Amino acid sequence: MFHYYQLAITLSLVLILLNVANNLHLLTELQPQAGLSFPVPLVSVLVPARDEEENIGPCLRSLLAQDYSELEILVLDDDSRDRTAQIVEGLAREDGRVKLVKGAPLPQGWHGKAYACHQLSQLAQGEYLLFTDADTVHTPHSVSWAVRLAEKREADLITVFPHLVNKTFWEAAIMPIMHFALLSYLPLELVERGRNPWLSMAIGPFMFFRREFYQGIGGHASVKGEIAEDVWLGRLVKKAGGRLLLADGTDVVRVRFYRGFEEVWRGLSKSIYAAVNYSAAAILALIGFNLLAFVLPYYFLYLGLWSGYGGLDYRTLPLIQVVIGWVIRLMQAQHFRQSRLFSFLHPLTIIMGGLLALNSIRWATFGGGTSWKGRTYSKEDGYLAHRRSR
Repeated sequence: MFHYYQLAITLSLVLILLNVANNLHLLTELQPQAGLSFPVPLVSVLVPARDEEENIGPCLRSLLAQDYSELEILVLDDDSRDRTAQIVEGLAREDGRVKLVKGAPLPQGWHGKAYACHQLSQLAQGEYLLFTDADTVHTPHSVSWAVRLAEKREADLITVFPHLVNKTFWEAAIMPIMHFALLSYLPLELVERGRNPWLSMAIGPFMFFRREFYQGIGGHASVKGEIAEDVWLGRLVKKAGGRLLLADGTDVVRVRFYRGFEEVWRGLSKSIYAAVNYSAAAILALIGFNLLAFVLPYYFLYLGLWSGYGGLDYRTLPLIQVVIGWVIRLMQAQHFRQSRLFSFLHPLTIIMGGLLALNSIRWATFGGGTSWKGRTYSKEDGYLAHRRSR
């Protein structure tokens, strides 16, 4: 029986490896080649910002440096307690394309970011809407790249894997779990061509919508009570029959999601459980499989090499499993220009990812809600309630 178990794990890893290789190939192919058709459409860049004084300046300067001419940049200050609004006002005086919007008080039933994006969308004039986070920095061709790709592929929503900026050990050890999970378990070909809403993904730092389609699905108002509003918007696009592209944004936008272990822990804990529709069974199944496939082989290899166990099941197959895990991470690290060294710490990444997922369940179920940026959210009979937590 143990032999068949080892064969099953090895086969599963081979299938994951093939899916990752195919996904990376598709990402390489999914790049626009043709130039822009004229006249170019107006693009509204919409930036929700809450307590972002460290990030908002570099973000806006990168947007003002775009090589795309028809651009408006709207920034909503969501009740910030720092200098976010003053920094935006200063840049708006320098360049008329930047406009500061004062956010309205957050109503009950709404997630803060969803409400900020909703308000911005009501003011936007563009044919395309680019929702981007205040902690992003864009390359000069970010907007023109998205317009070309949208026109080439007739896309209703383009979202991207951003370039991850990781400056501490724990950021570099944990954050690649995002690329790993999506590329390992999600077939990107079906994201674009399939119709199943669950085979979809949208990533908040860069969401480029065709305005007409965005309005047709109800915009952010349709996901107002979702913590992982970006994920749910991606599902709505698929459900409505739209074309969703998940592209490689390594050369388009970079983001440092979290700063240090505490922010990584809090930030990922707030969203993992919500992203899987609050399904504890799905999270537990994924944690279990990841431990069996990417952590337990090290134990069996130890038994085979140092504790006297021998043969195919304790040496050869566990070694193959360990190497496949390394190859999967090394392929992703090379493609997305991440640290190759941390690929060999993949078991740590898997273990921390599992602990984060369990903590996400704990927060939502037993911990009084999910806290972020001074607000605590909790689901009460399917209704999202919030309160101040600072």
